[in-house]
Amino acid sequence: EGQMPDPPNREAAGSQLPTDLSSYHFFLYKLKPFYSTEESNELMDISIHSVISLQPPGESNESMKTLYTNALRALEQLMEGLMQRHLDPKGLQEMVHLLEKWILSEKEWEREKAVNLHLHLMQIYVQSVGVCIPLKLGQFGSLVGLIAPGTCDSHRKTRLASMDVLASLLDLRASQTCSSWGACNELELEKCKEDLQGSDMEKILGVSSRISKVACLQFNCDEVVSLVQKLCENFGAVDLQHDKASVTWICTFLQMRVKELEDKVAEILGAILVHLPVVDHREVRRLLIEGILLLAHYHQETVLTALLRQPLPMESHLTEVWLAVAENVPFARTMLHALMGRLQARFTPRANAASKADIWRLAAVDPLMTLSTIHLLVERIDWDNRLLDLFPDLVYTLLLQLGGSQGQEAVSPVLKTWRLIHTGTLPEEVNLQRVTIRSMQLLFRRLNGESLLCTLEEQGVWRLLESSSTFLQGVSQLARLCVRSPEGYYRQRLSELALRGMASEALSCRISSTAVCFMSDPILHQKKLLKRAVLMLEKGAEQEDEVLRVLSLRALGNMALGAPRKVRQYRKLLLEKCLSSLRSPGVSTSVTSEGLEVLAKVLVELREGDLGSTFKAISEQCRAFFDNESELLRLKAFILFGKLAQVVRISKKHFFKQEVKKAWVPLMLHCQDPCSNAAQACVATLFQCVHFWGWRALESSADHSDATALKEMAGFQMTLCSVLTQKKPAVLYNFLLETMTYVKSNLSRIRIAACNLAGIIMKQMSAHYGIVSTLQELQLDSDPGVWRAALETLNILDTCSQQRLLASPEGIA
Repeated sequence: EGQMPDPPNREAAGSQLPTDLSSYHFFLYKLKPFYSTEESNELMDISIHSVISLQPPGESNESMKTLYTNALRALEQLMEGLMQRHLDPKGLQEMVHLLEKWILSEKEWEREKAVNLHLHLMQIYVQSVGVCIPLKLGQFGSLVGLIAPGTCDSHRKTRLASMDVLASLLDLRASQTCSSWGACNELELEKCKEDLQGSDMEKILGVSSRISKVACLQFNCDEVVSLVQKLCENFGAVDLQHDKASVTWICTFLQMRVKELEDKVAEILGAILVHLPVVDHREVRRLLIEGILLLAHYHQETVLTALLRQPLPMESHLTEVWLAVAENVPFARTMLHALMGRLQARFTPRANAASKADIWRLAAVDPLMTLSTIHLLVERIDWDNRLLDLFPDLVYTLLLQLGGSQGQEAVSPVLKTWRLIHTGTLPEEVNLQRVTIRSMQLLFRRLNGESLLCTLEEQGVWRLLESSSTFLQGVSQLARLCVRSPEGYYRQRLSELALRGMASEALSCRISSTAVCFMSDPILHQKKLLKRAVLMLEKGAEQEDEVLRVLSLRALGNMALGAPRKVRQYRKLLLEKCLSSLRSPGVSTSVTSEGLEVLAKVLVELREGDLGSTFKAISEQCRAFFDNESELLRLKAFILFGKLAQVVRISKKHFFKQEVKKAWVPLMLHCQDPCSNAAQACVATLFQCVHFWGWRALESSADHSDATALKEMAGFQMTLCSVLTQKKPAVLYNFLLETMTYVKSNLSRIRIAACNLAGIIMKQMSAHYGIVSTLQELQLDSDPGVWRAALETLNILDTCSQQRLLASPEGIA
């Protein structure tokens, strides 16, 4: 019905006379059919830019003032006309959105005009709609968040207009929600508006804080979230005063409503953390961080999860948050407990969440970020007596983490509940093992344990802990040195934690805890923890896992060191578990070796009568390992047999005398064992058993040090054979037969020893039965030493035959 002029383009808008907007308004308002929403918004955006960007004319230029005033009035009418078409929350939001960048402009006159236009729109909306159509969810908070910082604007008129917009929004909210507003609140807002006319910006900031406290009463939790998000979005958009006002409003709302925001903490914290890096002013950053800490005080698990899900390397703003935590020692203590709980949660059964806090507490987090946070807190916190009791918990937690990171768990888990994004390739030293060890070193240093730290360094404990093959050795050594150190007062707590970890369902946790176990220290007995420890170790000794079984047996054996008087009380359990490690089929060498060693330890604390029927079983099992292929098992078996010889008194003497006879040939031969340690142990055991023969001639020949015994073994063997020839010729003959079975041994040193011993025996014997053919076969042996020894023995036999010293077989019987 009418022809509308083309809208001005943006380049020409600045030079176009503002009065042209009147004609645009007329045509736009009367045109049928209407322009589309997109076209109308484009026209509106151009019109706003044309008018708001104009600087106010000077006081002396009346004509320009008139044009300026008319342009503003025309713009108001244009916006009013467009709003009349869409009198609903969406239409209001769209119009405010067009003004938003001007409300946040850095130029005073642009902000003033934009806020006045905003006020005009609100007045039109309230008068036309009122309570009919409620604002959309979150819209009220966003509208308030946009205009609230304007109450601290440096320009007085803008402050007052912002105050009026706020009052209009609050009235609208109160009418739509039917909430009690009260005359006192209205009076407070009026008083605040009067106070905003002052010039002291610090006082004006205080007035804005008072306004926020009144406004907070009209907010539900969803609107608080949208308010905080909008305030955070606009940090740095205007000036420092606006930023201070924004953070003041955020802190006020959090202080007043923090307990009610359980479901919204993650959204609020997310908004703050996203925008914190762009906040330059130190005071504003500090207040925002205080807001985060306030949330953490009341909703610790949610905040902790959100912080631990931030990317690595830790960014500067996140470091600031944790440094603020470290400044508050009681709160830092609480957070350290929570952080340790997150690491320990990996080694405990997953529990069902009973509350919303549990959901966040049980949520997966990056252990590497958790460790980095612990390291930062330990480094920056002001340690005092209130924190010393945390030391064993921290050491234990770090050891658990180190134990759990030896295998596939060494890499941060792939967490499907959130996108784990690292800001770049992490440095080589930022991995679970190294961060854990650095944290442990720092912990000892902060505890003033310099002497212990030096000892750990000298003994290479850190190097042992880094390698999966030597990790458990490092753990045991660390625990042992901690107990011995002057700062060992925390060992009771560490013992309690280790016992608790031994009951864990996580294998790595049980293994690490068993390695820490203080069975070699009196503390368990003194603090009445020994029974509990023994029962846990009994279960560990029954497990299929080889490492756990070895550590459990070792710890049980250490009872002889930590609580020797209790060995007799638990002797049945100790002997049973050790014998089980020797008898069970398919048991590894390390388990069997540990069982032999533990028996050797506990026998020292037991009497002959304490062993009962197990004495026979131990002796028989021990002899079974004399000829084992494992050097370690042979060594442990020789040592254990020697311990048995020391225990024997009257009741077991006859039985053990027979055991000595059965063991004698292997003992004499293994004095030449290829393993030097096994050979020395065998020599010592052999001479400990000599007195069971009951012949002084033998005892006097064995009366010298072990160091010279090996060299004089041939002389001792000759003396023994001479005595046996006179007193027990049948025994000597049996020795010969048994000796000859060793000529087929896999160990060349034993074959040589067997040949030599056979020669010595035959010098003293009157018959040799088919030995010659066997010795002749040995001359074809691959080892030159074996065939030379066989040849020498054959020469002896020839000499004996020529001298007619050999008798018939019947003579032996």
